[in-house]
Amino acid sequence: MNSPNNPMPWRLEWSHELSVHIPEIDAEHRHFIELINALNEAIAERMSLSEVRKRMQDVIDDAVSHFDHEESLFIEWGYPEAEQHARQHAAATKVFTDVMKRIERSEMEYDWIEAGLQVKQLLVAHLLNEDMKYRDFWLAQNGATEILKKD
Repeated sequence: MNSPNNPMPWRLEWSHELSVHIPEIDAEHRHFIELINALNEAIAERMSLSEVRKRMQDVIDDAVSHFDHEESLFIEWGYPEAEQHARQHAAATKVFTDVMKRIERSEMEYDWIEAGLQVKQLLVAHLLNEDMKYRDFWLAQNGATEILKKD
């Protein structure tokens, strides 16, 4: 994801390990990563508070839309852990909303940096832990488990 020599440690790069092998979801995940990078860029480059807030709102709006899309797919697929995953989405959305409130209340750069890193860490943890569960289910249901063997 990031090299130890990367001068922008806040930046998240798409990698094969983040792929769920479902093109429409991977595209949404890539877009979400772009939005998080844009947020963290605004923080790192000390852009205006209004710009940081706008970019954080873009992240929240995109997350809510993406989570709704995933949850509708879970119903379509008959994903047995759909309810648990939806609870994870709700928890993530609450964190994003809390982070937004923190950004709105503070003009301290440290608070913004902490908020941006928290959003990045939450995204990575969700992708690597929760989304890989439905990836495995979807691949098994579609007879595509050989994809995982190649990884």
